[in-house]
Amino acid sequence: MKQFSMLALTLALMGGFAHAQEATQTTDAPVPSDQFAAKKITPPKLRNNANIEFSDEARAKKINGRCLILLTVDVNGMPQEIKLVRCSDPSFAKNSLDSVAKYRFKPAFTQDGKPVSTRIHAELEYRRDDLAALVAPVRYRMSTPPGVISSDPGADGVYPLTKSVTPPDLIRFSDSGYGVAAFNSPEGNGSCDIMITISAAGKATDPKVTHCERPELEKPAVQSLLESKFKSGSVNGKPVPIRTTVHLEYYEAPVKP
Repeated sequence: MKQFSMLALTLALMGGFAHAQEATQTTDAPVPSDQFAAKKITPPKLRNNANIEFSDEARAKKINGRCLILLTVDVNGMPQEIKLVRCSDPSFAKNSLDSVAKYRFKPAFTQDGKPVSTRIHAELEYRRDDLAALVAPVRYRMSTPPGVISSDPGADGVYPLTKSVTPPDLIRFSDSGYGVAAFNSPEGNGSCDIMITISAAGKATDPKVTHCERPELEKPAVQSLLESKFKSGSVNGKPVPIRTTVHLEYYEAPVKP
């Protein structure tokens, strides 16, 4: 059995054994993140590697997990104001906070070489190869598409979701990257609203994104719904295609260790 633990700063690529990757961009910083390039401020870089250990509780639960941490890297490259944003399970919270406190950075610098304090997010992932892949907790809600004024089917025979029909149901959510992307949303719950048609055979088609908290959530949210399994809706007991808006969100509340 191999046990992997990884840390990645916001927007960094993840990989390797007990290894921390360098940041490519920071967020929530004293200098607005969208001005980094214009001001030519270099983001902080990690100087040291440190193992991120599974807690005894996590080992006993036999689960993989991840945590999202918000911190300040000060002008000396020290982590300050370390705050837990969320964890997939509370058993990973304390070790994540303790591990991040041990990291040392090369601080961010202005164009003239002056070090500056920055706020960044760090994602810590815990993985054991003898355990199943981590499944992000995602919930959904179906509602009537905007602008619907009639419960009658359209020329294509598709009914809008209204009180006049028995709504479809999501039997199996096939997460194609949406859960991880929503988990990493620094603020909010990574929610998306997508209009889809669910056929009489329970197949999702014709997706249209009406809202997502972040643009990068759109593609995995759509793909996840298209690959998910639905129970069709019906009218008078007969399965019919139904047009509905599906609201997706990562529902786990922030963990307070």
